[in-house]
Amino acid sequence: MAEKKKTLTEAQKKAAAFLTRAKPDFSGWRTAREVEVAKAEAEVIAKAKAGDVMPNGSIYVGISPDTQERMFVTAQDASLSMNFNDAAIYAKGLAVHGRKDWRLPTLDELKMIFQNKEEGALKGTFNATDSSEMGPHWYWSSTEWYSNPGTMWVVRFSAGDAGIYPGDRTPISCRPVRFAPALK
Repeated sequence: MAEKKKTLTEAQKKAAAFLTRAKPDFSGWRTAREVEVAKAEAEVIAKAKAGDVMPNGSIYVGISPDTQERMFVTAQDASLSMNFNDAAIYAKGLAVHGRKDWRLPTLDELKMIFQNKEEGALKGTFNATDSSEMGPHWYWSSTEWYSNPGTMWVVRFSAGDAGIYPGDRTPISCRPVRFAPALK
């Protein structure tokens, strides 16, 4: 007796394909509590003024002049002064206030932070020693001076003046920033 070949129907093929697919990834889903916390945080951010402490401990400094996003700083400077490369690596690897998306501010963002340095919780948290010499009262920006690669713009927090400085030289301060989309 000849053996009859079994063939799958279209419905059976679809069912088999469905069952063999990889399991869905639910890692990006939030619990109801996480959604509730995110909404509460968004409401606080929406009403924030420069110097206000956010629920996660970061400090709101205003809208970035470069990205038009809400900008936040860490509650304090990095614990050590460092050269530019070390400061950039430090900021990129920073995991604080529940976030891992920190970076050094641009020159314009750093100038804005300087303008708001006496607001609310920012007051007294920057090194504003009055000296023209490079040192911890100067802060790194991520903006490179166009005519000399490796030379970065810096801002002195005692006076607000900007200057340029070789990134591999004397250690100075850094205050990382992060962003959240601006409200429309």
